[in-house]
Parts: sequence; C-alpha cells; structure tokens
Amino acid sequence: MQQSKASGQVPWLERQIALEGMRRLVERLKETHIYTADEIVRIIGERYKKLRPRRPGARGRIELELKRLELVYNISRAKLAPATAMPSADKLPPFHRELIAAFIGVEHYEEARRRVARAIRLIKRFWDEYRVLILSAESPQEASRLRREGSGRILSTVRRSGSSLKLLRKVRDELLKTHVIAEGLPVVVVAGIPSAGKSTLVAALSTAEPETAEYPFTTKTIIVGKVARGVPSFYIVDTPGLLERPPEKHNPIERRALAAIKTLPDVLLYLLDPSPTMIQDLNSQIELLKSIANLLNEKTRILVAINKIDITDRVSVNKARRALEAIGPVLGGRLCGPVLELSAATGQGLDKLHSEIIECLKQAAPWLFPAHVASQDSGR
Repeated sequence: MQQSKASGQVPWLERQIALEGMRRLVERLKETHIYTADEIVRIIGERYKKLRPRRPGARGRIELELKRLELVYNISRAKLAPATAMPSADKLPPFHRELIAAFIGVEHYEEARRRVARAIRLIKRFWDEYRVLILSAESPQEASRLRREGSGRILSTVRRSGSSLKLLRKVRDELLKTHVIAEGLPVVVVAGIPSAGKSTLVAALSTAEPETAEYPFTTKTIIVGKVARGVPSFYIVDTPGLLERPPEKHNPIERRALAAIKTLPDVLLYLLDPSPTMIQDLNSQIELLKSIANLLNEKTRILVAINKIDITDRVSVNKARRALEAIGPVLGGRLCGPVLELSAATGQGLDKLHSEIIECLKQAAPWLFPAHVASQDSGR
C-alpha cells in the first residue's frame, strides 16, 4: 500500500479524513439557521411589544427603556451569530470549497462573513455606549430619546448586513443540497454534454432517482447514487451537462459540475453521445473530454463509453470509437479499460460497464482490494 506523497498518509486514511470533514460540515450546516435582516427586525418587533415596566415611577420607566435597548441588542447579536459560524473557506472540504467558488466566489463569501462579524462588534459597541447613557439619564424622556437613538443605530447595522446574510444563507442552502459521501466508498463521477444520458445511466445502475427528460440541462445539481452490486460498493455521481466552451462562459450549473469533477472522483466516466440528438458535435465532445482530463487529480482514472447505441447507426458509433481511441495517448496512463458501447436507456452493455468500473477502481483505489494489492506485490 503506497503512501500519499502530499500528506504522508496512506490513501484510505487520507480519504477517510476528507469524507469525515464533509460529513461534519453538513451536520453543522443542518443545525445552523441564518436569519435575514427582515426576520431579525420582525422578531425584535414581536418581543418588543411585550415589555412592561417592572415598577412605577420615573426610575421604572428609565429601566424599561434600558430593557428595550437590551432586547434589541441581545436579539440582534444572537440572530447574527449563526452567520459567523459558517466555516472559513480554507477549512472547507475541497468539494464544498469548489462549490462556493463556482456559486459566488470565495472572496465574496469571505467578505460576507467579515461584514457580519463587524456588524456584531459594532452593535456591541452601541450597546455598551447607550447602556451607560440611559442609566445616567435624568428623566424618562431623555432615556426614551437615547433608547430610540441606540436602537436605531443597532437596527440600521442589522439592515446594512442584509445582503451579506442573504448571501451566506444561499451558500448554506446550496451546500446542503449536496449529498454527503461519508462511508469511505470509492466515487465514480459521470460527465459529458447535456442529454448524453448521464441521469438515465445513474438511475439504471444505482439507488439514485434523478429526473430524466428528452431535453438538455435537466440536471441542475449534483445527484449521488450508490451501486451495491458486487464488491466494492461505490458511489456514482450524476453531474449537470457541460458544453465545450471557454471557462468564463460556463453558467452556475456547469460550475457545479466542474466542482464535482475536480474534487470527487476516483474514476471519471465520460459518456460520449454520437446519436442524431446530440447537443454538440463529436469534435466538441472530444475537446470537452480533453479539458476535463486536465482538471482531474493525477490519481483519477478515466473510463470512456459511447452511449445511445440503440438509436445511433453503426457508422456513427465506429466514428466515435476511432475518435476516442485516437486521444488515448493524450489521456496518458489515466485511461483505463477499453472504449465501451452501451445504451443506458435499454440496459445494453451495463453489466460490462460495471465490470470495467471495478477494474478501474483497482487502479485508482487499490487499498480497497487487499487481494489485488497482494497479487501485485507477489509479482514483483
């Protein structure tokens, strides 16, 4: 069993640490509710109306003004705090960090966190300042004026944090859409152009039930299924379709796909669509495969398959096969297995695909196959 050069850890331990980090992050996000500015103001208003003086006279009215300001401060601080609990980008698992980069940009995310943290410090300063002033007030009228002024400054600070709170809330919701891959199983990511049949394939092989349709861009987010036939079980990830075009023209859906492709796979399964319904031509699909290969971790293995052979003439299938075989040298030693032919819709070729995925996993994650590793060692 070889150690990871980057970390000095054995591969399975490195993987387990990363997956446990993903699991903990999602559990943490489930327990975190990020309030909007409007929600905070509404909660304050509902509680504010219930306050009553505890004793009569001028002193009781001054104490009430202090209680009102204290309520505004305490609720504002308490409801802003969950946003600051969002982890910094450098503490996120690679997949989630890539998702944030694709979704809004890491710089915008970090700035939103900083703005909310500054808002909490500022409202604490207002509370400390106006608490003393109200306690020193010589009349209920002066205390009321100071309370209005202090509360107004605190609430203005909360409202100015509104855009940052909305952004962090969107990030939280986006990250929670991702499936937690935390069992230590290998991961196969399926990629290709829109309508290449990725969702149909994932649904046919696994527990996932992605939406499928006869039009492109059906998949909007990352969908994960588990393939439990044979040993080992593995995750298979359905990603949104990608078009061959410059990175700056990728839409948010495509950027989600790239986040998964960069960080998750042990094996990248690329589906090529040569059918009459293809969204991009064969040359564009080949160029897309080359672009994806450049994004992958050097340990990731690539398996290529021609899909939709049930609706594609033999001449087009052979043309696709020759094109894929021609770029084998470009993909280097990461290409594993032969070029496969299949129909995800009819099930043709899926048994062969499953077998080849297992063979590829033996190359990409040999620690999952002790007998395979032992046979390799004995042959040396």
